[in-house]
Amino acid sequence: MVTTVVNLKEEPFDIYIGRPSLFGNPFYIGRDGTREECIEKFKSFFYSNMNLMRATKEKLSGKVLGCYCKPLPCHGDIIAEYLNGLEKDEKRTASS
Repeated sequence: MVTTVVNLKEEPFDIYIGRPSLFGNPFYIGRDGTREECIEKFKSFFYSNMNLMRATKEKLSGKVLGCYCKPLPCHGDIIAEYLNGLEKDEKRTASS
C-alpha cells in the first residue's frame, strides 16, 4: 500500500508527523533556512539515522501521514519517498 502525505486540516490521516512527534522535522523554516533547505537538511538527518528509518518503516508504512505543510513541499515527502521505494524493492524482490 502506498504511503501518502496530506494536510491534516483538510484530509483524514492515520499518523501525525509534525513537531513534536518522533517523525517531525527538527529544522525550522527561517531559523535553519528556506523550506527547500530545511527539507534537504531533514533528508540528510533522516538517512543518517538508522533508528529513525527503522521506526519509520515499522510505524508509517502504507499510512496516510498528516502534516501542516501540504500541499507545499514537506519533510513528509522524504518519508513517503523512502517507504514507497522500500515497497517497490520488496515487490521487485518477491517477483524475482
